Amino acid sequence: MSLNAVIFGARSKEHIKDFLDLPGRLYDREELMQNEKEERAILKGTHVLSHYFTATPILVYVDGKAVSRGILTVYPEDEVAYLGYFESENNSAAAGLLFHTAFEMARNMGLKGIIGPVDCSFWIKYRLKTNQFRSPYTGEPYNKDYYLSLWEENGFQVWEQYGSNHYMVVENDEGCEKYMERLAQKLEQGYEIKSPRPKEFSKTMREVYGLLIELYSAFPAYKRITEAEFRKQFKYLKSILNYSMVKMAYYQGEAVGFFVSVPDFGNAVYGKIHLWELPAILAKRKKPDSYVMLYMGVDPKHKGLGSAFAEAIRSELKIQQVPSVGALIRSGNYSQSYVGQLIDFAYEYVLLERRID
Repeated sequence: MSLNAVIFGARSKEHIKDFLDLPGRLYDREELMQNEKEERAILKGTHVLSHYFTATPILVYVDGKAVSRGILTVYPEDEVAYLGYFESENNSAAAGLLFHTAFEMARNMGLKGIIGPVDCSFWIKYRLKTNQFRSPYTGEPYNKDYYLSLWEENGFQVWEQYGSNHYMVVENDEGCEKYMERLAQKLEQGYEIKSPRPKEFSKTMREVYGLLIELYSAFPAYKRITEAEFRKQFKYLKSILNYSMVKMAYYQGEAVGFFVSVPDFGNAVYGKIHLWELPAILAKRKKPDSYVMLYMGVDPKHKGLGSAFAEAIRSELKIQQVPSVGALIRSGNYSQSYVGQLIDFAYEYVLLERRID
């Protein structure tokens, strides 16, 4: 068996093609969460965030066939590197060579370790799924069920843990009295919680950025980006939001909290969307079968507002009579326990680390 690792650049068309083609060979169509346009921009160095980091792609070939891939990302101000865009056949030797290559690169740069999976940036995608391998939901970091073993076999250990709660359809108000009281209290105190109108998308993005850029700053692999970059990275939301499940909180005219959900399109909004697929996507946006609650943030000066948000969303879900996913909550975060009686199962994710001695 011939085994070799290749590090390549932005002009290597053959290797770029092999890199982009690998996920399509590993996943069934309904599981494929690849954003090929984004990956190509990263490989070409033309992504809106590319100027913040150096991204080095690695491919491992077995007998001339690409079977394992990843991108090692280095920020000039960081003491660790990040490994992401990882995909691999269940081949320990090939994955081992990829991890070894990335590790030696980091060592030679004088770095203290590697954290992953991180697809170049906090603002793109990070974390590894470890259970509930079924049809992925929109926004989920999805991977093959054997990936954790490949990382752990190569010296990586769990560093951070995350969970996504799957919530059943809201049938009644049982067990939610404290949340209902908190919402009523906040409204009495002069808070306003409302859904923005579609024509207010630009204003809402500005308000969310102003809050999120500070509130998320303690997250792993976080980097500050400009408002213009934030808008470009998340402009896709404009075409997929159902605004009934987007909430903004205001106090004395100032935005003090946000809650952003999207209809669960599965992987239908990844990759190129064909014209004949648009009617089904638009119909699902208007009347979703389920929602994915992706982002929430509350100015810490406004205590109790998180519970009020949870009730505002629960009330909306009760009206619409659909299940939902509270996505990618950092372990230990209080919001992980909101309306816990409605949780029927949970998805689990990790972020891993390998130190360099």
